[in-house]
Amino acid sequence: TAALPPSADPPTAQAGAGGRSRAWQGAKPVPLAIAVGLGLLVRFALPVPAGLSTQAWSTLALFVSTVAGIVVAPLPPPGVALCALAVGLLTGTLTFAEGVAAFTDEVLWLVFLAFFFTRGFAKTGLGDRIALSIVKAVGHTTLGLAYGLNAAEGLLAAGMPSSAARAAGVFYPLVVSTAKASGSDPKQG
Repeated sequence: TAALPPSADPPTAQAGAGGRSRAWQGAKPVPLAIAVGLGLLVRFALPVPAGLSTQAWSTLALFVSTVAGIVVAPLPPPGVALCALAVGLLTGTLTFAEGVAAFTDEVLWLVFLAFFFTRGFAKTGLGDRIALSIVKAVGHTTLGLAYGLNAAEGLLAAGMPSSAARAAGVFYPLVVSTAKASGSDPKQG
């Protein structure tokens, strides 16, 4: 067989007969066993304290398993959270309304969409174009640049009320692009 280039992805490098990959591409088994084992230990091996319902104890076990899963990382954190949600719903520990209650919060969606904006700014170069426009308009001095960025954030605040979403999703890529356009690249020192 021909040698694979050094940039070849290891799972595809181990392809067997018929082009199927032999490498496991799912959850990491040992961290998964640790996370699930801790949850099962809490739920079934420890006695339910007096005054707590079985459902409350099951919720604690699910929480312990979720936190352990995020720490030992058998999957990325969103995958662990979605698996925990699915287990909670399938076991009846959570009702559907309780399980999806967090997804109805507007701030969550604002932050989520802001990160989509960030990816869009980076992929399309829109952040660079806006930053160059700001530098061209008010970038004669660093004080003018700071005022320009603050004015732009003030205008955007009316349409995006979450300051976390605005800062992380929109202004971080703009400020990085503005710094690079001004000749200051953090990666270059």
